[in-house]
Amino acid sequence: MGKTARHGATATPGQGQRGLEPAQLSALEQAFRDWVAASRRQADRLSRQRLWLIFLLLRSTGARLGEVLALDPGRDLDLEPTRTLVRFRSNGGDREVPLPADVAEELRVALADPALLGSLGDDLSRLFDMDQGHVRRKFYERALEAGIPRELASPSVLRRSLARKLVRQDVPLPVVQRMLGQSSANLTAAFCDYSEDEAGLIVEEYLRREERRKTSARNRFAGQITRVLRGPVVSEIELTSLGGFKVYSVVTLDSVERLGIRPGVLATADIKAPWVQVTAGADEPVCTAANRYPGVVRRVLAHADEPVAAEVVAELADGTRMAAVITAESARRLGLKEGAPVWVSFGAFSVILNFG
Repeated sequence: MGKTARHGATATPGQGQRGLEPAQLSALEQAFRDWVAASRRQADRLSRQRLWLIFLLLRSTGARLGEVLALDPGRDLDLEPTRTLVRFRSNGGDREVPLPADVAEELRVALADPALLGSLGDDLSRLFDMDQGHVRRKFYERALEAGIPRELASPSVLRRSLARKLVRQDVPLPVVQRMLGQSSANLTAAFCDYSEDEAGLIVEEYLRREERRKTSARNRFAGQITRVLRGPVVSEIELTSLGGFKVYSVVTLDSVERLGIRPGVLATADIKAPWVQVTAGADEPVCTAANRYPGVVRRVLAHADEPVAAEVVAELADGTRMAAVITAESARRLGLKEGAPVWVSFGAFSVILNFG
């Protein structure tokens, strides 16, 4: 069950299963851990450790196998406690993907191991340089040990499983697309390495969730904690979303310690619609709100039988939708309409952080 800060047995796969269920992913991860721990010779341990790190990167970033094997740790990994990420480089453009704290720590420990560096001929750039066929065979072996079909341990299934997870967490499809390194603006084409049926299922699931989501659920940023400024009573938390937005929240010091809030931790930030302010125009407003973002109005819901309130939905650059509930009079006075530029803003005390 997830944790929230306010202010202050392996599943049996069904026919045609194309993604790992959480229990299956846990079993596969444990099979890798047991395999590394069972090494009797140092050379075996070091080789298995490299494969374990490749698995962790595939599982947590949704990257393609070739992208991970091409990584140069000294150039492409940023493991500073305040900013843990990996940079994938391709002809279609580089992208940065946040790393979970546990994966970053595994990488730090490995990179500090002189035996591992020695096994690479003191050339750290060779850490992930392994044959794709060899990697796949070892992944399939771990799947059989975990009691799941071997094909579910393929890198493409790990990639697909992460996409599903992000969608289920209400991460906007354009953000998932950017994280996976997809270039097409078409939602279905954005999953072009998926089967047609799989792409359709993911898009349909997202659209169903978009239809069901109420105002508070729409106002969500998924990302990584990048800074914690501690005070004697409360702390300011900075979350950097997958879309690149900085979201600031204030929580109690007790929550910081109890929930283990620190740079590198993955979280989502939620804001209730009544706490969101809307300012018409393209110019950034002068206000005290810590969080301010430009957007475009996508919908204005105002009814004749509702003389008091109206709902305004604005879309940010990364596809995140922000819903605000304002007075009907304000909606009329601001002249808000679909396609109009606006700024949405909210205070740091209005942000609810969720973990796990």
